[in-house]
Amino acid sequence: MPLRIGHRGAAGTHPENTMAAFRRAVELGCDGVEFDVHRTSDGQIIVMHDFFLGRTANGEGLIMATTLEQLKQLDAGSWKAPEFAGERIPTLVELIRKTPASLMLFMEMKAGSVHYPGIEEDVVRIIREEGALERFQISSFDHKCLRRIHELAPEIPLGMLYSGNPIDPVGMAKACGASALHPSADFVKPEVVAEAHAAGLQVNVWTCNPPWLIEAMKLCGVDGIMSDYPDRI
Repeated sequence: MPLRIGHRGAAGTHPENTMAAFRRAVELGCDGVEFDVHRTSDGQIIVMHDFFLGRTANGEGLIMATTLEQLKQLDAGSWKAPEFAGERIPTLVELIRKTPASLMLFMEMKAGSVHYPGIEEDVVRIIREEGALERFQISSFDHKCLRRIHELAPEIPLGMLYSGNPIDPVGMAKACGASALHPSADFVKPEVVAEAHAAGLQVNVWTCNPPWLIEAMKLCGVDGIMSDYPDRI
């Protein structure tokens, strides 16, 4: 049975990337949660998908141009449903501390040093200070970011995110030090998984919401399935 990974928590029913969504994923028995991080203007690592405010929090502007104190004043829940009013944007430290130690944390770096100079050092420092190395797998579409994290902390497993049908995903993963492929489920077939497994790589797919797609990924033999509705896995 593949790992059940709540995408942005339990984003289908709860406001994504909030503690409410992560608590719900835990209640549903998820093995892990997937989430996204950015860095504020005062150097804090926060959990949110978009680079900008407005979609999932009642503010405006770029996260990188906003302080943590300013972000903490925003409502990150009402957009989903009235009962989530008052949900706040969590920091990476809060997420680590407020979730069970048994919960795996699949952290996506939305961007590395190309947008946030030195962010790789920041997240590695936090993970080490919190004693949470064994809980993490870090992924990114920014493969140079992954390679930098591998240089800083080779003990942290990495997942190479990609969408499409590259010629050599295994070679790409090896080049950035990843131990897992994180492909869009749209391009996953049994032979893709078999090739990865033969090279010693895991395959964790995103974002599988329709039951038929979840079943198809199980038949392909993937190692983990990310879903907004993890109860369907």
